[in-house]
Amino acid sequence: MGALLLCSLPAFALNCTSDRIDEQVRVVSVSDGDTLRLSDDRRVRIIGINTPELSHQGHPADPLAQEASALLQKLIRASDHRVALRIGDEPQDHYGRVLAHVFLADGQSVEATLLEQGLASRVAIPPNVWGQDCLAQAENKARQAGRGIWALPAYRTPVEARNLPSDVTGYILLQGRVENVGGSRHAQWINLDGGVALKIDHDLMPYFSDLDLKRLQGKRIEARGWLTRPGGKSPRIRLTHPSMLRVLD
Repeated sequence: MGALLLCSLPAFALNCTSDRIDEQVRVVSVSDGDTLRLSDDRRVRIIGINTPELSHQGHPADPLAQEASALLQKLIRASDHRVALRIGDEPQDHYGRVLAHVFLADGQSVEATLLEQGLASRVAIPPNVWGQDCLAQAENKARQAGRGIWALPAYRTPVEARNLPSDVTGYILLQGRVENVGGSRHAQWINLDGGVALKIDHDLMPYFSDLDLKRLQGKRIEARGWLTRPGGKSPRIRLTHPSMLRVLD
């Protein structure tokens, strides 16, 4: 399957052209499907995508993690190990990695390519939300074609909130019906059937200004993000951007 994906790369290549370039850099290695190491020893976490996780700390690799990493290596080699960076409005994460959109020597977006190949899913974490419309188009092409991760059951038919296993954590696509929408001191909450809560921190609410949350009551929605169970509490996903939520009916 990996060979098929790599060979078919030129067949679909939506280019999410950058509005600016902040740095030209040399890549010395690929850590996984969304992380690079540069010649000056900095690490770059590619903005706008999440790729399947390689094995780590005793956890097995996610399906297609090796394929995502192999494709990124292929793209970097084809670009003679030189890429351009559009640094995010938040330029660094808490691991010290540079947060950037990455473009090949021919201007092609690395994120768009991985998304179109079905080897990444789209994420939006403010303030680094540039290019979401184009990246969404790239992901939709793979999703509609059932390509890559979108052929896997967990992506093709996201888990229902009411059937969520009690031990699941981490990045997930989840569907459910909205039972209640309300607020607390620090956040807005969307409660799904099955006891799953979607949390929108108040400082992120300006990004949701075009979405009437109350109108979600009773509707089926799909959400994506990192599911946690803080302090053994009910499962929750922190929604960071409206593009991480989709109304199904």
